This record gives sequence, C-alpha cells and structure tokens, in this order.
Amino acid sequence: MAGTARPSPPRRRPARAGLPPMLMLALAAHAASAEAGPARTLGAVQVTGRRSDGADPSLVTAARSRLLSRRDASSCAFMRGHSAADDEATLAYLRDFGLLDSPSHEAERFSDLGPDGDAKTAAVGSGIERLDAQGPEPMPPAAGCAAGDRRFAAGRHWIARKDRSLQQAFKAYEAGDFDTARARFEQGWDKLGDEEAALMLGRLHLLGLGTPASTPRAIAWLREVVDARYDPVADRLRFDPQQPGRVNARVEAALLLARIHLAGLGTRRDPAAARAWSIRALDYGFVPAGTLLGQAHLSGLGAPPDARRALAYLQAAGEAGDANALYLLGRLYHHQMPRQPEGIALDLQRAGAYYGAAARTGHLDATYAAARMLDLGEGLPAPAPERAVVLYKAAAVQGHADAQNALATFFYRGEGVPQDLATARRLFQAAAGRRQPEAMFNLAVMLAKGEGGDTDLAAAYAWCRLGQALGHPQAAAALPAIAARLSPEQRARADALLHPPVKPAAPGS
Repeated sequence: MAGTARPSPPRRRPARAGLPPMLMLALAAHAASAEAGPARTLGAVQVTGRRSDGADPSLVTAARSRLLSRRDASSCAFMRGHSAADDEATLAYLRDFGLLDSPSHEAERFSDLGPDGDAKTAAVGSGIERLDAQGPEPMPPAAGCAAGDRRFAAGRHWIARKDRSLQQAFKAYEAGDFDTARARFEQGWDKLGDEEAALMLGRLHLLGLGTPASTPRAIAWLREVVDARYDPVADRLRFDPQQPGRVNARVEAALLLARIHLAGLGTRRDPAAARAWSIRALDYGFVPAGTLLGQAHLSGLGAPPDARRALAYLQAAGEAGDANALYLLGRLYHHQMPRQPEGIALDLQRAGAYYGAAARTGHLDATYAAARMLDLGEGLPAPAPERAVVLYKAAAVQGHADAQNALATFFYRGEGVPQDLATARRLFQAAAGRRQPEAMFNLAVMLAKGEGGDTDLAAAYAWCRLGQALGHPQAAAALPAIAARLSPEQRARADALLHPPVKPAAPGS
C-alpha cells in the first residue's frame, strides 16, 4: 500500500466527450478571445411595459396583439412595409408613458366588438385608423387590408378570447388524461389553427399518448407548425442568454423534427434531414441550433466535415451568448476534441479565454476546464493554483465530480488551502458517488488508512473495486493489498455493498 495508497493530484484526463442537452444551457454569456481585447458582455435587454390604467379591454392594438393584426388577415398580412408602430421598443415606450391607447400613435387599432367602427372606437378615432397613417408608401401594395380582412381578424380574436380549448387540453395533459387532451387540442386547432395545439398533437402522436403512436402523423402535425405563415420580423425568436432554453412553438417543432430524423424515431434515420431542420431552427432565431450545426460539421454527421464552417457557426453562436458554443471553441483551440479537426492550431490563450467566457455563464465543464488550465499553467508563465482553487470550488459546490476530486486533492495536501482531511474525504465521497474513478480510488485509500475519519476496510475494498471496474490503474494494483486485510465479516459486508439485495416490486406496480 505504501507505493499506491496516496491520493494523487488532479491528473490530465481526457476531455469530456459530450455537451449538456440544449434545453439545459447556461444563463448568460461573455465573449472573449486573445485577439478580441477586453471581454464584452453579451445579453438581451428586456423592456417591461405596462398597460395604461383604465384602458378598454375590448380595444386591441394590432401591433401588440398577435391574434388581431394584419398578419392574421388573409390579404394584408404581408402587403405593406414595416411600420415603426410595430416595433417592440416603440410599443414599450408607448406603454411606459401611457400612450398606448392615444389616438396620436400610429398603430392600427380596432375593436373586435365592431371592426368597422362603433361607439367605443369613435371615442378615439373614426372607427379604424388607416394602416398607412404615417403617410403613403412610395410603392403601395397591389392589395391592401380590406374590410373583410379586418372582420376575419376580429372574428378570430373574438373566438380566441372566448375559447377555453387549450386551457382544458393542457389541464387534461398534466392530469394524464391524454384522450381528453388530444380531443381538446384538436378543437383548438379546428377553431383557431393554434400552433401550440398542433405542436402538442405532434408530441402525442409521436409518443402514443391518447392515440396509437404514429411518426408520420406526428410529422404531419409538426409540419403544420413549421409551415405556417411566418413573419421574419415578428415571429423570429429573440434569443436571451439568460434564458437559453426558451423556445417558441415553431422552434420546438423544428427541433423535434430534427431529433426524429437524427435518432430515427419511427422513421428512417436521416442525419441530413436533421441538419436541415436544425438550420430551420436557427433561421427561426434559436441560437443554440448554430452550435448543433457546428458539431455536425466537426463530426461529419449529416454534413460534410468542414472545420471552417464549424468555426463560423460556433463563433456566431458564442457571440450571441450560447455557453456551449464558447465551451466547444475552447476545446477546439485546446485540442481536447475526441476527433480534432485539421486546420485549427493549438492556441492555449484563446482556449483559456473561451473557457473563461463560458465559465462566467455558469457552465460547469468550462469552469473545470479553465481551472485545470490555471492549475497546470497552460497558456500562462507559471501555474496559478490559488486561482484554480476558486474555480474548482465554484464547480464543485454545484456537483461537478471532476472538480470535487481536484478540490479534495488540494485539501488533502494543504496546497493553496489549509490541510483538512475530513473535507477532502467528504469531497472524494461526493465525487465517487458520481462515478469519478480517481475519486473512488482516493476515497478507498483514505478509508483504508483511516484518514479524515474512521477506518473502514470493507468500504475501502468496495470503492477500490468500483474504481478498478471503471479503469483506474492504481485501483487494480491496490486491491490485493486491501483484500488481504479483510476479515470474513468485512469481506461479506464489502460484497453486500457491491451487490445490494434487490427490493421486491410493490404489489400492482
């Protein structure tokens, strides 16, 4: 045991192979590189407006309401240019200053109680404010918004205000009553053509909930969402790095179609089609789809291997605030990819900058990677263990197993922190419980030697066996020495730890 029974310092280990799921992305982002100078904060500015007090609830502003707007009327949806009154910043300004319902603003407005004008609208105008209130367009459309278009939009809005199909559908879905949920979603679709209803019907048919599983029918419903009329200004998702998993129905449908084709869920596996749907999701404004496309060009899965295009996708996503893109860029320049593409030179300073940018968003793998670079002095004149400890701790307290193992080693040796064997043992225990092989061996050593707590040879043997099974080389060498010290009772307890009895299933389960 003397030669092997010592916890070792954090070793250079292979980079982690995978990225977290895209709906578990980090919270905010900073972009940085060795050539870009000081890091600049990336983020989305949110303006929260308020409705003016005493506003008539039946009065609808077209630029504010998705249901009652030109885009929901047949001939006037795309027949004119952009109006400043349709801009979200303009609307926020109007709301903040209580001007939203003032006759002086430019947005078209009318009441769904009387789209051609009534007493309510007459109080603030003459029925319907013209779409071109800001002045004639230099090239007026061949067809404009006729009275029938306004009646159509008003009627749709009236139905939407009264209909409860979607509320009932989601309530039934959450209660597990999928038959009722499917029927109510179909009602919502029939009445309003609601995208959320079509999306949920696609999911129900894909999973076989409330209806026999059918991938073709699921795809047909999802296509209803992605093929619906699309306004690239109003319908495009505005990516917020502070809420990176937020999607709309159109983005979610495109991502689900990509997943269906990539995994071959009930259909022929088609990585190229998956890539095409990922491109669609990116076009709809979902920035993390660019990270998926970069990975596709790195791996050659559904796309030709192309490091230059991969970098373009990843850099665009990283600049927009996607933490996974920043982390992946760090790995590329750190040469930590399982299949490192040609043409990307090792650049430790740039790798560290990308890791650091992703770490500042809370990305745990990036935090650990940045800590290891500081610990080993990569890209630096000398190692910086004090700075490494700070980052190790930041990742360790959030459950990152490799960071817990590394931080435990610092406490074990008293490097950069006061020596504390009890804390080291607890950290090794936490990392071992997350299947970290080196932590399993280090914990086994401390248990066998009684460091940081009582001696427990049975637990030491069990953890050493688990470390050996996961390929830790020192565990295999230390195992015979621990086994030789076991009493028959300790060996029986070690076997029980390694092979716990299976609990019988509860009746009716």
